Order: sequence, then C-alpha cells, then structure tokens
Amino acid sequence: MFASQPMFLGSLTARSPGHGSTPASARPWAASLVIAALLALAPHAAYAIAPTETDAAKIMAAVEDRETGDKGQMRMQMTIKDSAGRSRTRVVRSRTMKFKGGTKQLMLFESPADVRNTALLSVDYDDGAKDDDQWLYLPSLRKSTRISSSDKSGAFMGSDLTYADMTKKDPKNYTYKVVKQDVKAGGEACWLIESRPKTAKEQRETGYLKTLVWISKSKLLPVQVKAWVKEGKKLKYTKFGQIKQVAGIWIPHRIAVRTVRAKKVVSTTRLSFLSYKLNDPSVKASDFTQRRLEKGL
Repeated sequence: MFASQPMFLGSLTARSPGHGSTPASARPWAASLVIAALLALAPHAAYAIAPTETDAAKIMAAVEDRETGDKGQMRMQMTIKDSAGRSRTRVVRSRTMKFKGGTKQLMLFESPADVRNTALLSVDYDDGAKDDDQWLYLPSLRKSTRISSSDKSGAFMGSDLTYADMTKKDPKNYTYKVVKQDVKAGGEACWLIESRPKTAKEQRETGYLKTLVWISKSKLLPVQVKAWVKEGKKLKYTKFGQIKQVAGIWIPHRIAVRTVRAKKVVSTTRLSFLSYKLNDPSVKASDFTQRRLEKGL
C-alpha cells in the first residue's frame, strides 16, 4: 500500500487501461504515500531531523531520503466501496526490491477470480528527471501494456489509488511550506506541510494541484493527507493507521482513502496488510521482469 506515504491522494475521473471510468487517488508528492507503506520506514530515520525544524524542504527531503527496508514481501486486502454502498474486495500480493538507482515493485492480484493474475510492475527511479516505468498485465489480453505518462493519474484497478501513487516523487520537483509547526493527527505530534508541483508535467502526471500532509515528528511518517485534484473538483483524504513495527521498522498496516466531491463521498478504498516481511531472501531480481509479470501466481 502505499511513497513516503504510504502511501498513500486526489481524484480525477480517469479511465485506466482495460477498465471503466473510475476515481483516482490523492496527493501530489503523495504518490509517495502508498509506496512508503509498502517500502517501510527505518526507526533511526526519525532522528535525521530535529522536531523543531522549520524548513519544509528539509523536512520533506528527510522523509524521502530516510533509510528503508529492502526485499519486502506483503499480502494485503483491498476493499473498494462506491457511492451506492456496493463493495468489492480484492487480495493482492506485492514484492519490492532496491536496485542501483531506485526501487522495483511487483503487485499480483490473487482474488477474486475475475482479476486473478492481473499484475502491475513499477520501476521507480530515484532521479526525479527520469520518468518511472510501469507495465500493467491483463490476463484477458494475455499481454502487458506500458503505462504512459499521460495515464499515470488514472485510477488503478477501479480504486481510489492512481498509477502515480505506486511510485515515489522527487522532492526537488515540488515547493513546500510549513502551514503549522505543531499539530496533532492520529495521536502523533506532526508538522503540517503544503506541497505543490513545480511544473505542469508533474501536475499532469500526478493529477494533483496541491496537498496538505501531516508528518509524524517521531517517525517521519505521513499519518494523513488532504489533496486537491486537478480535474473533477474533488478532494482526496488519506489516513494511515495501525502503525506497528516490523523487524524494528514502522509500518502502517491500514490505509483508508476517501474521494469527496461537493461534500459527498464518491468512493472509498481501504487497504489492510495481512502479512509483511522485510529482508526476505526469497525476493530476487528475477521477480521484477515483464516475463515474471505475465507469468502470474
């Protein structure tokens, strides 16, 4: 679930390849939120910057540059609910691994039967000047399709998350300011920081005009996000809960995303981690290829 947050959002009505028109996710730098939840946060990273820091850019750089776990393997449940109250539940398996210059992630849908073996491969580059690579595999088509930059703000598998939310973002591509130096959120002492993309390209790819992010001072972990979507006059709200340690690393085990338009809830997506491993020797470089993507479970 989940770049610096987990993680993990805004909403424009977009069409994802092979799927119907569905709401997107929330956060400009927040494409970091969901991946963060998936990548993990090292405990000593919380000491990388003082809780009295007032420079927003330094705070966000510390969040993005913190030490992270490697060779992660997780299994999660995704529940999507529309405005009529209809729910769909999906189970997803995910693997992540660092490489020189970035991180790779493979997500495979386990159930239900109609989406089983649908998969997403993301290659997330540390260099913000380089476009991240993503491929979506749909079993019905028996081939993988590369996600273009123009499609990355689209909804991922009918959820409140976008393809852009599956990758981290380079802080250099955003302007930041501290809105509040000390504020409480989710039981944590936080900084409240506003983020805005510097370029039209970044805004177009993420789909977000700006975000407000509540960053835990003790964990350097986003605990909630409010994002303004570029199209559709929607807001996206994300909360990260059940923050527990896995092998000494803080991990949000629940993520709730809510898309709102004209004060009415359009849809919600809830992610619950069923299992989470780090430094797993079974995670190998061969897991992150198009051939593996198309192989399925």
